[in-house]
Amino acid sequence: MFVKRLELTNFKSFGGTTQVPILQGFTVISGPNGSGKSNLLDAILFCLGLAGSKGMRAERLPDLVNQTQAGRGRTVEASVTVTFDLSDELELLRGDVAEAALQQVNELEAGADSPEAIPKSTVESSIVTQDGEWSVTRKLRVTQQGTYTSNYYINGEPCTLTELHDQLNRLRVYPEGYNVVLQGDVTRIISMNPRERREIIDELAGVASFDRKIGQAKEKLDAVKDREDKYRIVEKELMAQRDRLSQDRTKAEKYKKLRAELQTKEQWEICLRYQQTQKQVEQLQGQLTAGEAEILRLTQQLSDTETQIKTTGAALDELNQKVRALGEAEQIALQSQLATREAELRQLQRQETDVETTRKELQTAIARTQQEMTEQTALLTQIAEEQTKLETQELNTLISARDLAQQRLEQARESASQSAASAEAWVQEQTNLRRQIDTILTTLEPQRREQVQLQERVDQLTKQIEEQTRSRTLTQQQLETRQAEQASKTAALTEATQQVQTLAQAIAALDQELQIQKDTQVRLQNEQREKQRKLDKLEAQKQAIQEAQGTFATQMILGLNMSGVHGLVAQLGRVEPNYQTALEVAAGARLGHLVVDDDAIAAAAIEILKQRKAGRATFLPLNKIRAPQIPDADTLRGLQGCIGYAIDLIDCEDTYWDVFAYVFGGTVVFTTMDAARKQLGKFRMVTLDGELLESSGALTGGSFGKSTLHFGTGQPGESAEAGELRERLQQIDTVLFRCEDAIAQATIAHQ
Repeated sequence: MFVKRLELTNFKSFGGTTQVPILQGFTVISGPNGSGKSNLLDAILFCLGLAGSKGMRAERLPDLVNQTQAGRGRTVEASVTVTFDLSDELELLRGDVAEAALQQVNELEAGADSPEAIPKSTVESSIVTQDGEWSVTRKLRVTQQGTYTSNYYINGEPCTLTELHDQLNRLRVYPEGYNVVLQGDVTRIISMNPRERREIIDELAGVASFDRKIGQAKEKLDAVKDREDKYRIVEKELMAQRDRLSQDRTKAEKYKKLRAELQTKEQWEICLRYQQTQKQVEQLQGQLTAGEAEILRLTQQLSDTETQIKTTGAALDELNQKVRALGEAEQIALQSQLATREAELRQLQRQETDVETTRKELQTAIARTQQEMTEQTALLTQIAEEQTKLETQELNTLISARDLAQQRLEQARESASQSAASAEAWVQEQTNLRRQIDTILTTLEPQRREQVQLQERVDQLTKQIEEQTRSRTLTQQQLETRQAEQASKTAALTEATQQVQTLAQAIAALDQELQIQKDTQVRLQNEQREKQRKLDKLEAQKQAIQEAQGTFATQMILGLNMSGVHGLVAQLGRVEPNYQTALEVAAGARLGHLVVDDDAIAAAAIEILKQRKAGRATFLPLNKIRAPQIPDADTLRGLQGCIGYAIDLIDCEDTYWDVFAYVFGGTVVFTTMDAARKQLGKFRMVTLDGELLESSGALTGGSFGKSTLHFGTGQPGESAEAGELRERLQQIDTVLFRCEDAIAQATIAHQ
């Protein structure tokens, strides 16, 4: 099995559609830097889903789309198709299918109950076309808004990444395997320890796939356990909420029952108050009747007393006349009688005064009683109306009949009076009238009996009304008691409601504050994760740069403080600021080389790096370094824009002159690019702006990235962005601590 053809459309540096044939055997793709050799390997990894975007040297999948197509501001699609030649694999699969089919036929002839299914090889053969080719396509579609979708196809049929990997596993192509060897993998394999090599063997043998499946199963089991714990917590919260709702329901049912009882008691209270009022009315009526009788008695007594006073006064006048007519003896007797009469008169006057006082008191009491009776009468109006209706509706007929009979009787009497002159006629008329009276009496007697019955009925109704009045009075008393209890309960309920509202407002404020703190915490945590990812990315880039330039290994050697190690080339020389960019570009990676006394120290340091697997470093031993021959400065005279040789612009100790001569060689410094281009191909040149012109004719230039090593420094400094990220992360940690404290306090207050 081998890759037969590779087709790219709008993928990275390949604009349009490009087909790359790959022949059987050993195929080499060569070309200058930037021609897209590595992009072909990235395309294979992209199509087969064997690496992420970072493994294909891209931050995001949309970065894999050709920038010329993506910059047009429209929806663009990039696709890669990898075609495999499976001719040999197909022959093997066909042999396996034939052998399996023959085995099934033998089993059927032998009478097997249930033959086994066709082996997996038949299924695998279904993915191969008739000509032995098998193609995999991946399409990446990026919209104008920056969103994207990625789809996989096998022989033009859509599939998922899992299905694709299953098919590749059958062909022994693994995402984590070693079918593709990237740059640096060989060196890494050589420097591996036995354990890591064993892992590679397990990977090639297929054991690692089972280990990964076991790991995935454990991860799924852990995820299930986490979900189980989460659901148990939710279940506990729901059960607690159910208990609270059950308590609320019990309270509501109790409240509903008490409210029904209260309504019943209120009705009973109304009835009792009515009965009590009726009883008071009866008592007042009795008192009024007794008072009226007492007034009549006292009035009669007063009248008798006045009559007696008048009689006594007349007798006194008569006696006075007799006294004047009689003599002294009789006058004395009369005076004695007169004194007796006067004493009786005074006694009668005192009695009259007492009677008058009693009468006034009774009148006052009667007035007060009448006023109370008037007030109570208003309550009995409805009952009196009902009683009046009963009396009037049933008695109106009888009373009308009685009045009619009386009218007829009066008419008969008038007729008898008018005919009294004639005795004979009067007797005859009287006889007729007697007959009519007898007839009327005969008719009136049943009506009288019916009237008596109606009166008895009225008495019964009156008794019922009295009983109802007493019952109403009792009910009114109970109702007043219940109303007082209700008033107290209502007041307590109002107070409790106010407390509940106050607590609800406080809880709402706490919930709002808690939600604000939680939102702030979530926002800060998201920002913290984003800033941490950026910081990790910057640190990873910094570490990658250090490893690429050897600064990691050199820093470790410098940290050991070995004898005979002088330092980095960048540490041993100084330049003027206006020449610094040009000389740093001219020196390139040689600024990170280590200067040592002799080659023995360099060998010892290299052995240490091997033992610690700390990377690689370049050493410049002072006893072996040989400076190249630098032409005389006179050769540069007359060159427009030429400043001089780079070695002449370095300020260093004489001991290190050979080192810097090795670093810069015959590099010439020019002021501008235009001045240097005139001498292109004659010298190795660098401009003050950092453009590098090789003697071979190659030109290097453009914008600068983040600087690494500089003259006068020993290690690349941390970027301003990384410093800002660290400071922001510290601020976020402080605010998160405060938020957690506030959330804890709010939670305690809420409980």
